[in-house]
Amino acid sequence: MKNLAAVSFDYTLCRQQVEEFRSWLVEKDELSERDDVLPFFRERRHMAVLFGMSHKRIRWADRFATEFDIFGDFASDLVVGEWDRGAYCLVEFEDATRNSIFKKQGKKATREWGRRFDHGYSQIIDWIRKLDGRSPSTDLHDRFGQYEISYEAVLVIGRDSHMDDGEKQRLNWRSDKVSVNTRKVFCLTFDELLSQFSTRMNTLAAVETSVTGATISPITSAQTPTSGRKPRRGKP
Repeated sequence: MKNLAAVSFDYTLCRQQVEEFRSWLVEKDELSERDDVLPFFRERRHMAVLFGMSHKRIRWADRFATEFDIFGDFASDLVVGEWDRGAYCLVEFEDATRNSIFKKQGKKATREWGRRFDHGYSQIIDWIRKLDGRSPSTDLHDRFGQYEISYEAVLVIGRDSHMDDGEKQRLNWRSDKVSVNTRKVFCLTFDELLSQFSTRMNTLAAVETSVTGATISPITSAQTPTSGRKPRRGKP
């Protein structure tokens, strides 16, 4: 069983890793979960700490793990949290292809939810079921340091450029309105994740400036720059 490793946050390294994330998204139109996403985030734990700001009970994340066992056959691709408060953010990554979130089905004009989206969402449902059934327990204490924990779940999948405006609205509605056992499952594209991370880094920069008086330039626009690849045309 993997343990949650301690993380001593480094602002400079985090800022560098967020910029690497931005450049990475420019270079790649599509992303493989195993070959691209998991190795990239595994090596950037300081940036991963920013996931902790998704959970209102986490004051500051100080624990990190990848492919973390959630009792048996289930594992979270990434976990960040605050040990003393027993508060965590569990992350499921999926790939980013043109059919990851929505796919064409037969002659229907409206695309259906994609197989990869359903797979990732179902994984999270299984986590929630498992964690709910083990709370409170010594099993939770062994993994998370508390007999009961507070947690949020995040699904990161797909790219903004692979959806039209109506599909983006459908994804946002599902993220905002659908709950699993009263828990929201935050659904984000990789581009939206970059936007959130950029905003969080700029917030930290503003705090650092007010405390130290140092001038820290903000991270550039949270909008992902256009990839150097020629955009595809026509229906996906």
